[in-house]
Amino acid sequence: MSPPKEKTSKRQKVKAKSELGRPNLIIGLTGPFGSGCGEMRQVLENLKFHPFKISDDIRQELETTGGLIEKGKLNWRKVLQDHGNNKREKSRDYWVKKVLDRINAADIGDDEVVIDGFRNFQEVQEIRKIYPNFFLVAICAEKSERWQRVKSDYEGRYNEFERDDRRDRSEDFDWGQGVQKCVDDADYVYNNNKSFFVYPQGKEEPNSDKIGRTLRKQAEEFVSLMQGMEGCRGPNPEEVQIAAAYAQSNSSKCRKRHVGAVITIKRNDQEFPISMGFNENPPTVPTCYKLEVCCKDEDMTAKLKARGRNIYCPSCGKHHENLNEPWLCECGENLKGYLYPNRNMELCTAIHAEERAILSLGGRSATDGRLYVTTFPCFQCARLIIDAEIGEVIYVEAYPMKETAEFLEKNQVKVTPFSGFTARAFFRVFIKVN
Repeated sequence: MSPPKEKTSKRQKVKAKSELGRPNLIIGLTGPFGSGCGEMRQVLENLKFHPFKISDDIRQELETTGGLIEKGKLNWRKVLQDHGNNKREKSRDYWVKKVLDRINAADIGDDEVVIDGFRNFQEVQEIRKIYPNFFLVAICAEKSERWQRVKSDYEGRYNEFERDDRRDRSEDFDWGQGVQKCVDDADYVYNNNKSFFVYPQGKEEPNSDKIGRTLRKQAEEFVSLMQGMEGCRGPNPEEVQIAAAYAQSNSSKCRKRHVGAVITIKRNDQEFPISMGFNENPPTVPTCYKLEVCCKDEDMTAKLKARGRNIYCPSCGKHHENLNEPWLCECGENLKGYLYPNRNMELCTAIHAEERAILSLGGRSATDGRLYVTTFPCFQCARLIIDAEIGEVIYVEAYPMKETAEFLEKNQVKVTPFSGFTARAFFRVFIKVN
C-alpha cells in the first residue's frame, strides 16, 4: 500500500511558483529616465502584456510611511532612489521579490509580462535565473532630448535633473543605481530620439503621438522575434557586426567594463570586417584583474581621500569635513561622478578597443569605413578615429559623451547610436535555417 500523499501547504505552493524555469515571455525595461520606458510599457500592454512596474512598490512603501514626495517637488526622485537603495542594501533581491509576489498574485499563468524600471544590475540577474525566456530591452535617448521630456517634472530645475541622472547612471556599490550596467547587459537596444514638434518660431516640444507610433513599430518587430514566430526578418548588417564587437569584448579582463570594437569597409554593397579589438593592457603590463585593482579608480579614491576633509558639494553647497566611500552627499549628489565625469579615463592603463582595432589595421585603409563599438568612444580614441579617416561610428551607450560626439561630427565622422538585438540575444532570436 502506497503511503498517503502529503497535503501541500499554501507556503509550498507559493515556493513552487517561485522556482526556476518559468515559461513566460518576460520583457524587462531599462534605460535613462526620460527615454521612453513608460511609453514602451504602455505599448506592450496594448499588445496584451501584463504590465508591472518596480517603482510602484517603492512608491507604495513610501506612501504608507508618509515619505512620498509629489512629482515636481524638490528632491522627489532622490527620495525614490534613497528608499530603493536602502532596501536593496539589506536584501539585494528585495524589489525583485516584491514584483514576483505581485505577478504570482495576479495568477496570469503562462501569459506574457512586461516589467518596467530595472535600475540595478543584480535585479536583472535575479529575474534571468527565474525566467529563461526573459529579454531586457533598453530604451535610450540623448540627454538634451530627455531633459525636454521631463523638465516639467522638475519644474525647470536642470541642476537637480543632472544630479539625479548622474546618480541613476552608476553608483559604486552593488545595491545602488546602475542603469549604465543594465543597458550594457540588454538583449535589445532602441534609441528613441528625434520626436519633437517644431513650431514656426523655433520652439520644440516632445511629440507624444510620434513617440508612441515609433515605439509600437519597434515593439511589434522585436516581440515577434522573441516569440519565435515564423517569417520574421533575419539580422541586419549592424546587428551582425555589433555581435562580433561583443564577442571581442569577452577577451577583456578589465575590472570595470568589457569593450569590443570592429572596423568594416564596404565593397560592392557588402560589408566586410577588416580589424577587431578589445580593451586590455599591453601584454607586458599586468591586467587590473590580476592586480585586483583599477588604476584609475585607485587614483580617484586617493585624491578624494586626500581632500576628504575639504569637499564642497556642487549641488547643495554643503562642506564635508570627513567624507568617505561611497562619496555621496546627503542631497544625493555623487561627488565622485561629479568631480570625475570622465572617470579618470586618461589614466586607464589599457589599450582601448577602438585603439587596438585601429592599430591592428596594419597599414590597411579604413577610409570611409565603419567602426562598431560596444560603448561610446572616449575623446582620446576619437582623435585616432579621425586620423584613420573612419566615416561612421556605431555605438551602444546609454550616456554618450557630448564633447566627444561634437568633436567627431565636427570632423565629418557620422555618429550613430545602435538599435537592434545585441550579442546576448543574437542566436536566441536569429535561428539559422539550412
